[in-house]
Amino acid sequence: MDAQAMRRHNVALVMELIARDAPVSRVELARRTGLTKATVSSLVAELTGAELVRDLGPEPGRAPGRPAGRLVLDPYGPVALGLQFGSGHIAGVILDLSGRPLARRLRRFDVAAGGAPDGVRAARPVLRQLFDEATTAGRLVAGVGVAVGGTVSHGLVSALPLGWHGVDLRGLVAAELRALDLHGLDVLVAGEVACAALAEYQAGAARDWLYLGGEEVIGLAPLNPAASLAGDLGHVPVRRRGEPCPCGGRGCLDRYAGRPAMAAAAGLADAGVTRLLAGEEPLAVRVREQDPGALRALHRASEALADALIGVRALLAPETIVLGGRLAGLGEAFRHAVVGRLGSGLTVRLSRLGPDAAVRGAAGRVIARVVADPLAWIEG
Repeated sequence: MDAQAMRRHNVALVMELIARDAPVSRVELARRTGLTKATVSSLVAELTGAELVRDLGPEPGRAPGRPAGRLVLDPYGPVALGLQFGSGHIAGVILDLSGRPLARRLRRFDVAAGGAPDGVRAARPVLRQLFDEATTAGRLVAGVGVAVGGTVSHGLVSALPLGWHGVDLRGLVAAELRALDLHGLDVLVAGEVACAALAEYQAGAARDWLYLGGEEVIGLAPLNPAASLAGDLGHVPVRRRGEPCPCGGRGCLDRYAGRPAMAAAAGLADAGVTRLLAGEEPLAVRVREQDPGALRALHRASEALADALIGVRALLAPETIVLGGRLAGLGEAFRHAVVGRLGSGLTVRLSRLGPDAAVRGAAGRVIARVVADPLAWIEG
């Protein structure tokens, strides 16, 4: 490894440890990395000079002696912008490097009614308002992350709830940024489940857990940001002669545990409104009220979901699965029903994140990229 590659590796290593374990001292960084204290101090000086890391100074009440600075990701440094496309809305958020939301925007728009170009064009006001917020605060934007309820393969998005197939979403969003005279910004696109899983990890969950959920789809993804596995579990068949699915299959999980299917089974009208717009999951309210139809729908969905997880359990052997998105919104009653069907040996937890997990995770992907290669930002 040449000197430049070694420097890049060491800067990224120090940055990652600060991101994971903040607040942390230079002495602790030297101990964990095996680098000399002088080398660590030099690398930290480079990161603080670029406003990626901030020294909070010695801990209050610390005993006399040489102060040990507490290093954190700089909350006043560059920011990341997240964008999410849902069936009836476009959401946006600005996060600082610590993951704290600085601004949020939400636009009601029937994204599923038109084509992808119209849906992305409708995001222009959201993008403009968020960039105005960042500019007013004197912040540089490190990039734009985009979450969508579907799968991303070879850079192309297929999102069944939106009617999108093989869409170059990155190119469309980049074109909107250019239309706003915003040039040179990278756009990162991922499925909403992968984004929500990353948000869960960045909020402190263990990286060896699996995330199961979504607002628009039912997906499965690891919390480990280094892993690339992410799948659309909603279109895994769970009933051999089950109901026909818009994907072309039969008996897919989505036909039993998807939002429209559960609403129909409970005798509710599905307005297609996500929790970002409606707040609490309507079915969860009915379950709390012990509505017989809602309880039947919950049982039917939990049984189908548990059956889908049998294969996941056998193949991936997870110790813990986090139920997130709309599934988390169904509450403890749903979790207990799934666990009761699966039996012992697998821990199932409810996510503590809200319905904005995916859009926060989209911005979190930008933060993760800066953390993984801070020199790319410093030298860019």
